[in-house]
Amino acid sequence: MTAALRLNDVTICYGRHVAVEDVTWEVEDHDFAAIIGPNGGGKTTLLKAILGLLPLAAGSIRIFGHPPSEGRDQIGYVPQFHTFDFSFPITVSEMILQSRLPQGRRLFSRYSEDDYQAMEKALDLIGLSGFGDHPIADLSGGQQQRAIIARALAGKPRLLILDEPTVYIDAPAEELFFSLIEELRKTMAVIIVTHDISAISGKVNRIACLNRRLYTHGDATITDDMLTSVYGCPVDLIAHGVPHRVLRDHRGDRDD
Repeated sequence: MTAALRLNDVTICYGRHVAVEDVTWEVEDHDFAAIIGPNGGGKTTLLKAILGLLPLAAGSIRIFGHPPSEGRDQIGYVPQFHTFDFSFPITVSEMILQSRLPQGRRLFSRYSEDDYQAMEKALDLIGLSGFGDHPIADLSGGQQQRAIIARALAGKPRLLILDEPTVYIDAPAEELFFSLIEELRKTMAVIIVTHDISAISGKVNRIACLNRRLYTHGDATITDDMLTSVYGCPVDLIAHGVPHRVLRDHRGDRDD
């Protein structure tokens, strides 16, 4: 089976600075995978390379067997929540339809019946049927987050990538978000990029830690060695997912 995403010895540089080094990782179809790591660790840089926005200094990236220049049409990308201006006077349906504009198609060209059907299906899938005519500014934070995901889904991706999707939503909205992801992975692979370890504990089936280099056991295991390698210091984690995980202290032998 062709992997949804395959990274092979990927190195990315900004001039002489190595931002990502020798990263090898695979995500299979229908996986719910996570990339965690500190700010400045290379997560956004790696995303840009996967989307074909940055060249590689070495290695290769394949999206369902194709390089990013050919495979990025298979990707639905949801950037960080704060990058959207929700005060802009636009309806939910208008925002979603923008994702149906392929390269070379004018912004104000007429949408097809297929475009409207894809928009309605995306709204239905994320639980916002009937909200198409609502101004995006009138939605709650959780609804806005789902509308952003609908925008990505309208392009009918096979791989959905979400960058820090839970930062600006409350706990109830977060639970709805992860329920939605479980439904989506029936038809696609999903990758979530985050620095919030507890948010994804117990939710994903594959996890990688990135701080220039990538550390993984190929599943959802987070070990103390991985965290120490990525964050550069001991990290205690108590995560209250289902099931919850508690990492043992790893600062050496202790009596308490």
